[in-house]
Amino acid sequence: MISPYLTSITPDSFSGLIFGFEGIKNTIVLLNGPTGCKFYHSATVDNQTLRQMEFDPLSYPELWYFGQPRVPCTYLDKRDYVYGSKDKLTEAIRFIESNMNFDLMVIVNSPGAALIGDDIRDIAMDEIQSTPVLTVETPGYSRDIWDGYSAACCQILRELLPAGPRPANTGTRKKVNILGMSIFHKYYQGDCQELTRLLGLCGIDVSCILCCECTFEEIRNMINADLNIVVDSVYGLEAARLLEEEYQMPYIVCPGFPVGFAAAESLICQVCGRFDLDPAAFVTESEKSRARAYIYLSRLNSLTGLPKGAKFAVHGTCSQCYGYASFFICYFGMTADSISVLDLPKDNSRPSPHYEALCRLLEETSMEDSLKKDILSTDAELVFADGNIIAKLKARHLDFSGIEISMPTLGYTDVIPKTHLGLSGGLMLCEQIINGLMFR
Repeated sequence: MISPYLTSITPDSFSGLIFGFEGIKNTIVLLNGPTGCKFYHSATVDNQTLRQMEFDPLSYPELWYFGQPRVPCTYLDKRDYVYGSKDKLTEAIRFIESNMNFDLMVIVNSPGAALIGDDIRDIAMDEIQSTPVLTVETPGYSRDIWDGYSAACCQILRELLPAGPRPANTGTRKKVNILGMSIFHKYYQGDCQELTRLLGLCGIDVSCILCCECTFEEIRNMINADLNIVVDSVYGLEAARLLEEEYQMPYIVCPGFPVGFAAAESLICQVCGRFDLDPAAFVTESEKSRARAYIYLSRLNSLTGLPKGAKFAVHGTCSQCYGYASFFICYFGMTADSISVLDLPKDNSRPSPHYEALCRLLEETSMEDSLKKDILSTDAELVFADGNIIAKLKARHLDFSGIEISMPTLGYTDVIPKTHLGLSGGLMLCEQIINGLMFR
């Protein structure tokens, strides 16, 4: 078992807020804080959602941007913490409004700036009247990244969705929203494409993937959808509950990250059952994917007996750990050596359904000890984790293959969108596991 703040680099709720708001196209997230709070967020967002073609600091030489195209900041210093940030914030807002094209501005206080006490909403309202503005006075202190992301999603829904009853979907095709995906998910572009593709095979359109490169208009039209799908509950469940409460929109929660063939089949068939649609086209596609994977796995198994029995370790949220572990154990016949869960149940609180399902899976397969083993002590042949964990294990000269499933990364550039979700994700993992076992 691993402590998320002692042995791994885990962004906090402040980062979750910024990544959530930056997941809306043509939005400017203005950080009211020192430059030290800006550079990591700017670099991460720009690396995930490319905006500039070259690393030229002269492309964004303005005082607020400091050579980076995303997340301008007010560069607060010690004087501003005493006398207030109003002057710098007002100047930044005026510059951005006069020189930048945007549909939405979000002003986020850094944790330190939140202690100053400036009413940043009043300051913003005095300067901007024609464009929607959201403000976050307190970003949360040392809470998890998904808490900040979830708070960002809920604030967007409360302030941007139109009031009144939900209009009926008058189109001929059913519509869904996808919740719980963020631009901080490593393969978010490929994940979104795969889920959209699989639902499209059944005649279902994706109306909005909230805060995952969605547009302002897509958010406004979310209430026209027939169903919300929560992919990762820690990121998306609160938003789904809010939409159900305010607009009576039903939702379903994936039992785990929909990794692999069985999880994709369960999700798509469940959605089709809700709408009384025939999943035949999807089933045909799934059968083809399973057949393709079988050929390569059979060839490997005939020579080596692998991947059955190979030991693996996985590090991530409970939903991620359950999704990956279930696929590796039930489909490949692999053995869990260490399951490192970031969002462990807190003391005296009821475990989440994902954690209970993960525990049942490991108990049924006599692998429950993997939940107690520190991932940095693993001797697994395959390690599925973020780049930080993989780098630490590599520094110990261990013999394993590291496969990234989350941020931060080791720097590999993905030109082609990839995914670990759905049918394409199942094939991708099949490829990575075969090569990881053969060439580690």
